[in-house]
Amino acid sequence: MPALADEELYGVQEPRIRSVPPCHSDRTGRECIEFCESVGFEFDPWQETTLRDALGTRKNGTWAAKEVAEVLSRQNGKNATVEGRELFGLFELSEPLIIHTAHEFKASNEHFLRLKDRISNSEELSRRIKSVITSHGEEAVTLRPAPALIFGARAKLVRKTVAPRLRFLARSRGSGRSFTCNCLVWDEAMILTVDQVGASMPTMSAVPNPQLWYLASAGYPDSTQLASVRRRGIRGEDDRLAYFEWSIRPHNEMCPRDERVGRRSNNFIVCHEHDDRDNPQSWARANPALGYRITAEHVEWEMGSMPADAFDVERLGAGHWPTDEEGWLAVTEDQWNACEIEIFGGTATPVCFAVDITPDLTSACISVAWQRPSDGRVIVEIPQDCFRPGTGWVVPRLLELRRKWRPIGIAIPKSAPAAALINDAENRGLELLKATTAEESQAFTLMITAIRDKKLGQLGPEEAPYLRSAIARAETREIGDGMRGWSRKSSAADITPLTSATLAHWTFDKLRRGYNPLHSIGLSCQSIPCPARPSRSLPSRADPMPVPTMYHTWHIQA
Repeated sequence: MPALADEELYGVQEPRIRSVPPCHSDRTGRECIEFCESVGFEFDPWQETTLRDALGTRKNGTWAAKEVAEVLSRQNGKNATVEGRELFGLFELSEPLIIHTAHEFKASNEHFLRLKDRISNSEELSRRIKSVITSHGEEAVTLRPAPALIFGARAKLVRKTVAPRLRFLARSRGSGRSFTCNCLVWDEAMILTVDQVGASMPTMSAVPNPQLWYLASAGYPDSTQLASVRRRGIRGEDDRLAYFEWSIRPHNEMCPRDERVGRRSNNFIVCHEHDDRDNPQSWARANPALGYRITAEHVEWEMGSMPADAFDVERLGAGHWPTDEEGWLAVTEDQWNACEIEIFGGTATPVCFAVDITPDLTSACISVAWQRPSDGRVIVEIPQDCFRPGTGWVVPRLLELRRKWRPIGIAIPKSAPAAALINDAENRGLELLKATTAEESQAFTLMITAIRDKKLGQLGPEEAPYLRSAIARAETREIGDGMRGWSRKSSAADITPLTSATLAHWTFDKLRRGYNPLHSIGLSCQSIPCPARPSRSLPSRADPMPVPTMYHTWHIQA
């Protein structure tokens, strides 16, 4: 492990992922910080920044961020941030009802006890308390009624006498249904179910100026609600969400390993694109409280004592996020986008086809691979009318494609559901390359390497949306001793466009070295001028001038 620095190591105060909606003023956030400091809070810099961003307002005074999410590891102080927000809303904003929920009663009760202590330690706050209910399941703080300026109908400010309340609840399908709250806090939001969201969120529908907070550590495979919020935060396109996440960029199974120079504490990984789990700088990126409340010595002790996966999730924020939508587990979205090309001419021969079908036999896909002469990239795509429901169409379509294109190879997985097509295809005269499970793993590695090295070409989301959707949602599986492959069963979407394209790419790489141009001589005599295609601007292009030749596989028709 890299040696700890002699000087004190402090956590990075800026989140790795930050998305904040535009606001007219941060005055309310600054007032919240001043109020909290006056009653004994001592905020870290990141907590002050979060409150200023979260409590920014529009011109009409309503919240710019209707939703606020803090995602970071334990004991960093995210609960202190929301404690300040709740007390400010209770005592200064006079919000009629604030609800704090947690996945278990003990977590909600612990938060209640901390707030009760803060109030009792402040003479100024204690004077305004009407009652503090400590009965099991009824925990609440209620202030004395007082005139206040609050938002009324149509977000207009009105003066009204209110007795602000703060309730503490354990989440369930029914909790919160009888309330109308102004601020709702979901603590431990990585353990937040759809049913609980359905029970709680409508409590804010009739409130003129509501705000919702998510407090969470890194997500689990079933953290569907939090994962949905996180995706919106990463995109940065939601003008109602303020999202803050402290985490590392974790290595994945495709990162290179070298037992000669790699460190055991980093799983022998020698990759410079991601953050090493045993590097104190990585600890600082994921823990803003490092050096304030958390020591590097304690983190080092955790790393040596906790299971590696638990340490990565709980201390470094490397969550196991669900992939019901785009997960980009094998490659990043940027790596895939970097492979986008636009076709401007060049021969399409030789070609290779590959086919795959879904585990439940409900749909199938045929993909093709060919090489662009201008730069040597191997292009993968789905020919016209080659991704559709059912499987009965596959063999007849392959016969049409063979007659039209004279491919140098047609591949099919030997140990997957598509193997059910082998007998019919061979009985009808098709010569198939039957890929074993080990060869599918080789194809997976070749595909991933080609994407990362920009040696693969794909036609982008407009021309090839199914291929993009498949690779964004695909999961991988372990094969044999350390090998990987696409997981048809575990992926949350139909990935046959990806599995067939991967196999076509591998088949092309395997067979092109022995390709005889005379094999396709009949095809070259039928060359058709390439029709004009509408131009699409890309960030950069180094293609030659268009060369009118034959139809590309993008235009394949029977």
